[in-house]
Amino acid sequence: MSLLSHFCRRIRLTGPINVGELMQDVIMDPKHGYYPQAARIGHKGDFITAPELTPVFGEIIGAWSLLYWQQAKLPTNVHFTELGPGRGTLMRDIIDTVGIIGPAFFGKPPKLSASLIEISEQFIAEQEKLLCGNVKSPITPQQIFDNPNYLTRTGLHKARFKWYSMLDHAPNDRPSLYIMNEFLDALPVNQFQKTEDKGWVEIMVDVEKDIDKLFYTTYKTGRSIKVDQDKELSSLPVGSQIEHSPMSAKVVTSLAERIAQSGGAALIIDYGEDQLSTELTFRAFKDHQQVNPLEDLGLCDLTADVNFKDLKKSIAEVEGVKAHGPITQSSFLTLMGVGERFRQL
Repeated sequence: MSLLSHFCRRIRLTGPINVGELMQDVIMDPKHGYYPQAARIGHKGDFITAPELTPVFGEIIGAWSLLYWQQAKLPTNVHFTELGPGRGTLMRDIIDTVGIIGPAFFGKPPKLSASLIEISEQFIAEQEKLLCGNVKSPITPQQIFDNPNYLTRTGLHKARFKWYSMLDHAPNDRPSLYIMNEFLDALPVNQFQKTEDKGWVEIMVDVEKDIDKLFYTTYKTGRSIKVDQDKELSSLPVGSQIEHSPMSAKVVTSLAERIAQSGGAALIIDYGEDQLSTELTFRAFKDHQQVNPLEDLGLCDLTADVNFKDLKKSIAEVEGVKAHGPITQSSFLTLMGVGERFRQL
């Protein structure tokens, strides 16, 4: 059963679903979801990220990692955790950089390890080949979801790599540097719109009566009633539209709690705003072109801008952890010496 057939059948049986539910299933469904089955990164794919354009991006993050590790006076066992590692390009460049210049920081080669949070069979194979030189044996969906640590290999610079399907499965027994590069933008968002007669309503997805075609509609829901009660949102004019990502808040809260318990830091790289946006940003990309998110389900990359203001609120609730930024990617790279690095090439 295709994702479109699945949604049409489900909606006809139980009623309209919210945008977040649709986004979650389209992205994560084990059989037909975009990331488990169809995701394509690169010039010939649906989207491209900075690590795929130049290794300098990963080198800069590797250098930042060493600076943080040294300033925090952490042991020479350097551990990384990357959520959504894609093809493994960023982690390869980070490990390579730390492996090469690490001895100058520590006086000896650092012992390197990394936890990779991934559920895509395709990406797991690409990561394993890039980081470890080959693919030992293909990983099946059953292995991914049945085993907390479904793959362990030694690879580049003798680093120990372990793969997990969920962050909660990865041990939190040591300081770690958490890396998320364009990860949060792929997490589900709920959408709301302010109306004159009903206040805030939730934007939902419904199906046409006689054909399998999805469309947007609005309903008063329990979630929209909670938005009605938010004092910060009450002053927004009629017609305003907002997005909220409970899953993004949950992820950064989990990161903050892990850091509070065992030490380390997190570097979150994504596109978005440090303020509430009153416009909707949920969209889909296929072959680098923006397309209708309700069509070609499971074959397009779905994304929404990140609300950094919301993320900082979640982090602030965890004692002992502080959020810095956000700053632009350009500012970060410039401060870390990207200009000098390019002049050396």
